[in-house]
Amino acid sequence: MKHTVKMLVVCLFTGMVVLGCQTMGTTVSDEDMITETVTNLKVALETLDIDMLMDTFSDDFYHPEVGTKEDGRDLLQMAMEAGYADDGEVYLDDMEIVIGDDGKASVYPIDLAGPPGSISVELILQKEDDGWFIIDVHPDGM
Repeated sequence: MKHTVKMLVVCLFTGMVVLGCQTMGTTVSDEDMITETVTNLKVALETLDIDMLMDTFSDDFYHPEVGTKEDGRDLLQMAMEAGYADDGEVYLDDMEIVIGDDGKASVYPIDLAGPPGSISVELILQKEDDGWFIIDVHPDGM
């Protein structure tokens, strides 16, 4: 019940931000688009929605220890099925967004907590035609 209420509040907030910007005739800033992607990641992880989670990743995603986006999907699906994400929470309170001149952005820290433990990660996103998408993930200590 608690997760459903959280998801509803986050979705309503995100929708209001997007609709508000559209009705005011203003352009959505890069920071707002990045925040929307990270918020969608949070909702997807907390609700165990693998499809929504994968929508936050670029088709260009690659990590040397994970592989491509499809490899990452398989790994994340197995982790979810094994229960590693059950009762997990994502904290965005301390995140900072740094946008580089190269069309990429760093978002850190994204704090993840659950029964297996907690970890902070840095997300690397790139700007694409329809928003900002994750192209790499750097977990602390790995």
